[in-house]
Amino acid sequence: MTLTTTRPLGPMLHPRVTVLVRPSGVVQLGWDPERALLLDPPGLDTAAVLGFLRLLDGLRTRPEILWEAERGGIAAERAGALLDEIDAAGLLRAPRERPRDVRIVRVHGLGPLSDAVTAGLRGLGVRAARSRGYRPEKPAGGTHADLVVLTDTVVVDPRLVADLVIHRVPHIHVRVRDGKGIVGPLVLPGATSCLRCADLTKADYDPDWPHLAAQLLDRVGHASPAAVAATAALALGELEAIVEGSARRAPATLDATLELDLDTYQLHHRPWDPHPRCGCRRLRLLAAT
Repeated sequence: MTLTTTRPLGPMLHPRVTVLVRPSGVVQLGWDPERALLLDPPGLDTAAVLGFLRLLDGLRTRPEILWEAERGGIAAERAGALLDEIDAAGLLRAPRERPRDVRIVRVHGLGPLSDAVTAGLRGLGVRAARSRGYRPEKPAGGTHADLVVLTDTVVVDPRLVADLVIHRVPHIHVRVRDGKGIVGPLVLPGATSCLRCADLTKADYDPDWPHLAAQLLDRVGHASPAAVAATAALALGELEAIVEGSARRAPATLDATLELDLDTYQLHHRPWDPHPRCGCRRLRLLAAT
């Protein structure tokens, strides 16, 4: 499955962008010194610029914005250049190009991470379903979810992992390990490495890993409240990237994990390549034919 997401009908000034006016009348978008954009087009006063920004509500297409701007006294060519300048600064949400695929996200697991992720997903406007445990009589293909978030357990039941891959259900693993937060990999069956690929890679470096993994099966990792909260925030950042579907912000956990250590304030990006002995390779071969 290719993940696509909800987007506005037309160009929309990103809700996180703060609009400010300097004493000179220059309009400033954002207040980050490194990313703020100053809008001071010659011949346009502050009111005209602010009026133009109000058109960027996501409800109008680009041609409609240019038409409305011209009615307000801004030539279409100048309005287009202003729109391009704002877009080049990464301050717009892209218009919707196709129907939304990510409607339901299933959070699978029981623990502090599952609670935090579920609450955060609702804040993103995504319907979040809950589940726990693995029931063979209810395969993953019948979950009616566009994405599954596997939370809290250090090692996920391999039957569930195989089920998700076989039914081509995208999924991402979120857990804490010895106090560190681990997010990923994001698995797109047939397109990326999977959780079994990671296990096989670990076994290549440590032959005893399968024995250790069996002991860790369904165990919930432990970390400080701060580490749990930070891990949930990191996971929600990835989920937000998936939900937005912006080309400027691709998920960082494709074929990789994000590993957060609050003790050292370090965030590590660890790659996980597809393993040559993993059965998910067959899905990739089928997808390529």
